[in-house]
Amino acid sequence: MTSRSVKVNCMAWFKSKSKPLPGTRRYVDMWAFMGAHPTNLDLFQRLKSGDDQQFGVNMDVCGTVSQLDDASGKWTQSHLIGIRTDAWNPKPQQQQKKLEAIQLERQETLRRLIKQSGSLSSAQTAKLHKQMLFDPVMKLRPGDLETRRLVLKLFRENSERIRWVGSIEEIVTTELARSTGAGKPLLSLTASLEGHKYLAEMQENQLRYRIPSIYTFCYFHEKRARMWYVTIRRKWISIGADFIVEAEGRKIGDIDGALFGFGYNAHVAVYDPDLSKDTQFLDLLTMFTASVSYHGAVRRAIRNRLRGSRTGIAGDQIIEDEEFRLLKNPRAA
Repeated sequence: MTSRSVKVNCMAWFKSKSKPLPGTRRYVDMWAFMGAHPTNLDLFQRLKSGDDQQFGVNMDVCGTVSQLDDASGKWTQSHLIGIRTDAWNPKPQQQQKKLEAIQLERQETLRRLIKQSGSLSSAQTAKLHKQMLFDPVMKLRPGDLETRRLVLKLFRENSERIRWVGSIEEIVTTELARSTGAGKPLLSLTASLEGHKYLAEMQENQLRYRIPSIYTFCYFHEKRARMWYVTIRRKWISIGADFIVEAEGRKIGDIDGALFGFGYNAHVAVYDPDLSKDTQFLDLLTMFTASVSYHGAVRRAIRNRLRGSRTGIAGDQIIEDEEFRLLKNPRAA
């Protein structure tokens, strides 16, 4: 039995026995071991030979997306999901380079505390060296740095080419600010879509009497010139990681996580007549679903950053240049 037939059988097994609601359906298949996946090498070579520069040397394919054809009732693989491995699993050389930059900056900060400008005297130099010996930042090792950041990209594939259609990435600065106030890890994600003028900020929210996660975001439907305010609620009781997608006080979709699987597998359904035909909204919801398998690791990273922030170790708060570009004020001169 081929891997494709196994996937189709699994998708059929997890489908509800009741008559499905009208809408658009996708199946997200995230791999547990992306490097060892038998199709990864072939997909990687196809992406490398493609004309899309969004897939760089530091990316791996980590999942696939299939869409249901209502007319034929068949699932067809339509998308690939890539992860930036240099951001998610930084190499020791990257960690060492970042640590050196952090410690150099810390040394300069300590020097300015002793003397704002000019050369230090022998006594002042000795004082600086003594402070550096006991400074927590100067004691850091490369493995102590929490630098991982989630960046996933969605690619549309057909028989002729593979092209980028969207990205979803973790915003560490917002996560740390909101998590500090809430006293618990809260995820913050930003999504960009091909040809779409507006970013979608997807925020996890803190509710006092609710444990399962709630995410909210705004989506501007350009064709209708209409703003949607969307809530993604994780179910209190579910088999797998299941979510309900709501807007305007009604259910507009589902994310139905599979009970069994290697990695995270889920059906994504959108029922609203307008949004179910909006490919970019479907891509946005697909990317969020792909990120679910990484949420646990992201929360652990946020906890590490919170601990570093509380102890004043600035070395834990490393912000990528790409994230700074997302934070820039477009109205600034």
